[in-house]
Amino acid sequence: MSSVTVLEKAQELQNIARSISEGQKERAEQERVLQRIDEVRAALQAAMVQQQTAVLLRERTGQALDVSGFEAARAKLESKSRGGLPGDRAFLDAKRALDAFTSELSTSLRQLWKAWATAQIQEVSPARFVTLGTDERLEAAALYESMKTKANRSKVDSASILTFCTDRNALLRLLEHAPDDAPEELLELINRLDAGGVTLRELTDADITLLRDYDQDCWFTVTRKAD
Repeated sequence: MSSVTVLEKAQELQNIARSISEGQKERAEQERVLQRIDEVRAALQAAMVQQQTAVLLRERTGQALDVSGFEAARAKLESKSRGGLPGDRAFLDAKRALDAFTSELSTSLRQLWKAWATAQIQEVSPARFVTLGTDERLEAAALYESMKTKANRSKVDSASILTFCTDRNALLRLLEHAPDDAPEELLELINRLDAGGVTLRELTDADITLLRDYDQDCWFTVTRKAD
């Protein structure tokens, strides 16, 4: 084999080796970028969920939170991407910013939600349930317990907010005509009657008047005891 042929062959092999090396570098770079993109996408999705929850909370309750950190974190990555594919540092900085935003907003959401939801629950007195009919009373109690469960959740999400507000509205409708100032004597009397076995002889004129004063006499019927 001539020296020219040997040199040409060596050059050809060198070119092939360089091409393989560059191809491997390109693949490695692509894999790196794809991995970073997946990481940032996951962080972005988590941040968007919290942002959307904060927006829903404001719409349903009027309680507003600062969500500007979301746009700031996203803008940081966009600014680093204008010259081509961002480096590791740009991806990592964006992910850290998004993670920090998500964590801070999640904590603020939980605190604000618990305070607002607890205040709504405290405006409802379970003592008023006793003045409702039997079925309505059970429904009111179930709605009340559901509200307490949603208010005490460790993680706030859109479903909890929507369900709580729906339950609250339904409970307020049930209590729309229930007396706000039901005295303790009325509650005790209704509990006695609900327990059963109370005869007319055991009811005083004051008991009957009390029921009529608060429109509760329509919920009870008089039947004759069987021999």
